[in-house]
Amino acid sequence: MSGIAQSRRELLRFMLGSPLVASAAGLAAWWPDSVGATPELAVPESARQALDVFQVGAAAKSRLGLAPWHFIAGGADDGETMSANRRAFEAWQIRARRLEDVSRIDMSVALFGEKLASPIMLAPVGDQQFIHQGGELASAGAAAKRGHVMICSTVSSYSIAEIAAAAKGPQWFQLYPSRHRPFMKYLIESAEEAGARVLVVTVDGPTIGNREAERWFRTRSDRVAVRMGNFENYDGKKGIGDPTLGWDIVAWLRANTKLPIVLKGIVTREDAALCVEHGVDGIIVSNHGGRQEESGRGTLECLPEVVAAVGDRMPVLIDGGLRRGTDVFKALGLGARAVCIGRPYLWGLGAFGDKGVARVLSLLDAELKRIMQFAGTTSVGAIDATRIVRA
Repeated sequence: MSGIAQSRRELLRFMLGSPLVASAAGLAAWWPDSVGATPELAVPESARQALDVFQVGAAAKSRLGLAPWHFIAGGADDGETMSANRRAFEAWQIRARRLEDVSRIDMSVALFGEKLASPIMLAPVGDQQFIHQGGELASAGAAAKRGHVMICSTVSSYSIAEIAAAAKGPQWFQLYPSRHRPFMKYLIESAEEAGARVLVVTVDGPTIGNREAERWFRTRSDRVAVRMGNFENYDGKKGIGDPTLGWDIVAWLRANTKLPIVLKGIVTREDAALCVEHGVDGIIVSNHGGRQEESGRGTLECLPEVVAAVGDRMPVLIDGGLRRGTDVFKALGLGARAVCIGRPYLWGLGAFGDKGVARVLSLLDAELKRIMQFAGTTSVGAIDATRIVRA
């Protein structure tokens, strides 16, 4: 036994003296958003070196200034909702089946008449040029090359036309409601002209969330320096936000576009039922990544009641807290047709530009494929409620 103990001590001395560990902040340093993640032993120097999205996040934190980092990392108030998004995945476990032929895995999904290569999409995030000069052009380009869809934000640094031209792939457009309906109509028409396939309307922003760290570090000059590409060619009154917004907005949208209409921010069965009543085409269960409301409720907790309320009458998607392929699997098992990621691809963008975004998508796709094989599910459609169980 003494020989074994001596060998262990020698191995520990070797590891502590190695460049891998010496380059880290410390052996016990943990990534703060790392529920279930492995310890951070080193910050990758290239996208290819990253083994999971948490390492990509560590690289972004090491490379970005305080203002852009807190723009990505910040949550509303005390960050309870942001943390709840992540913790919610711990409440579910995967029921793995055996002796299934999993030599071929089909990760494609069909949404609104189109076949997508993966159920993982890029959530709409504005001001991406604040994180990396390539901004949305880099993110959308990386997504398109891998067959993923990006939802372009109303407040993107580049216009939807510029993004569509650079990405050369299917894009969806996210619309913030505005008191100025002519401006909303202009944005919708711009999205249609650029070839957007789906209109995603954010309904969880009657006011602006209280993100204290972001407000502290982000100066006025930072805000002025970032473009808002979709605003530049419109001469009338413009702006986003409408605290008077009601369900009549759906009829207005229907009268002004033929695109499928998806409401983003639905988190209750009551509102899901109203989506059905008003003829909405789809739902994204979302709380803005915990950046707006401080409800303390994770989106995965909300997903089952929303899915139950709409049944098979429309697809339900989800965002918030997804960091692993196993998280994607659990969301699909609870009834989501696809998922949207936000912070992970922004980490990739901030750390390594388009290569970082591509690496994040590659890692998550690989993780999803792996857990599908372990669980005995050969297609996304085979992932259902029988494959997961409450912890």
